[in-house]
Amino acid sequence: MLARLARLGVALAIGADAVVLISPARATDTVDTLAADPDRLREIQKWCSQDWGGTGDALCKMASQARRKRFMGNGRTPYTPHPVEIFPSQREGSPQGGAAKPQPAMPNTK
Repeated sequence: MLARLARLGVALAIGADAVVLISPARATDTVDTLAADPDRLREIQKWCSQDWGGTGDALCKMASQARRKRFMGNGRTPYTPHPVEIFPSQREGSPQGGAAKPQPAMPNTK
């Protein structure tokens, strides 16, 4: 009787582990929810690094997209919307007349 219970317990434990390994994805896992939950994202990325095929291609791709979204944001930048002029005095029509004239490296002391 005790041996049967032990075998049943082992079989249930193996079955529960198999269910956890086969379907690690939750029904609510999307790119947006993974990007909002960094702990869950780290957990899934750990699974993917250990066993991509066992974790599932779709879930690992979602985790990759969520990591990219967390890093890059939504693609819109709050910074300069136009190119920055690095040397505005060097443009044509400036009071200095365009390109700067080269200066001698050392003064002539003859």
